[in-house]
Amino acid sequence: MADIDFENARPVAALTGIGLDTVVRSGLFVAVLLVVWVSFHPFPDLSAPPQQLAEGGDLANQLGFAFLFLAFGGWMLLHDPARLKPLLRPALIVMLTWFALSVVVSWEPGLAARRLVFTAIVMAIAAISLLLPKNVRHFADLLAAATLIVLALCYASVLLLPDFALHHATDALEPEHAGSWRGTFPHKNEAGAAMSLFVFVGLFVARVRNVSLGAAIVALSAVFLVFSHSKTAIALLPLVLIVSWLVTHARRGAYAMMAAIGALALLNLVSLGSIFSDAVREGLSLVVDPSFTGRTDIWEFALDQLAQRPITGYGFSAFWGTENVVYGLSQSSTWASNATDAHNAYLNLALTVGLPGLALALVWMVVLPIRDFYKQPADASDRALSLLFIRIWLYAIYTSSFESSLFQPTGQLWFAFLMAVFGLRFLSLSRATA
Repeated sequence: MADIDFENARPVAALTGIGLDTVVRSGLFVAVLLVVWVSFHPFPDLSAPPQQLAEGGDLANQLGFAFLFLAFGGWMLLHDPARLKPLLRPALIVMLTWFALSVVVSWEPGLAARRLVFTAIVMAIAAISLLLPKNVRHFADLLAAATLIVLALCYASVLLLPDFALHHATDALEPEHAGSWRGTFPHKNEAGAAMSLFVFVGLFVARVRNVSLGAAIVALSAVFLVFSHSKTAIALLPLVLIVSWLVTHARRGAYAMMAAIGALALLNLVSLGSIFSDAVREGLSLVVDPSFTGRTDIWEFALDQLAQRPITGYGFSAFWGTENVVYGLSQSSTWASNATDAHNAYLNLALTVGLPGLALALVWMVVLPIRDFYKQPADASDRALSLLFIRIWLYAIYTSSFESSLFQPTGQLWFAFLMAVFGLRFLSLSRATA
């Protein structure tokens, strides 16, 4: 059985032996996952009032990711950087160019420019990280190691540091979440998203490496997910598993693509559509809170602001938390002007880079990945890898109907999404060269 060689993006025989090269690859890969999943600020104190205005950036994040970028870039220079060229698709280049143009017309050009540069750095690190594992088994081993470390930290913190690993009634924001587990993460919803990702990792590890190890990861992640009380994650996990099964077993790729993208359209119809349709709201009221815990107020506010700058937006990642919003719009709008994001990644993106920018982003992050999936390799282990990537991709685009998970400066779901998109691209090329 052949494995995927991430370094050359084509099938090769499984590699054995541990040398300095393997240690360096493994160390870099696990390090970046722990930085993303645990962050430089684990166990934040939620009783402290949050800062109201967006600042220039977090120094620890800036220095940490700058160091990682230099380390990953240095490694890449020694291992044929031309292997990254296939990821520079026209859709990605045009999208980033439009984002850069949005910076020029932004009302906060300095903030938008810094955040776009940081986003580009994170994208580069995610792309290079896929070239570090030597084969699928090595990739599974590293994913399992990083996942188990984070799970251990989360469970240990719940048992030993409950003041910092659970939500409490003393939280400055959302005290109603008291009792929900969050582990090392700043919010239960982020913990829920991470645990959903870990379930996918566990299923992948069970299939290509070790059934018992994979089952343990799935069980530990599922239990933590339940106690996080993250309703979005709990609801979307089974949906993703069902849709991913349909996608992989459909006889016609066009039908599977319609099912995957149709589910995304339906989720946004249910969320954003509830603002405009009484029928949708009445139907939702039978099963869930039709306001989606206050999100509809934020969506209405965001749509009103988008209508004023539909083409250019307000600048890449430069709307929420800026002085113009917090102070300039607070007197003439609802409490939603103090929100940290739109709680819908697509609306959030349109608000900051305009509707053309959103359209370009949808091509790169929704249309192309599912097309790449149907160029997947024929080898069984490689199919397991493509299934892992498609599950992560589905979960990210679906949960983005209720959370602003994409194009964030940092975040475990955003980084995993990038790895999935780039991974599907590499796998599609490996089939072409097989």
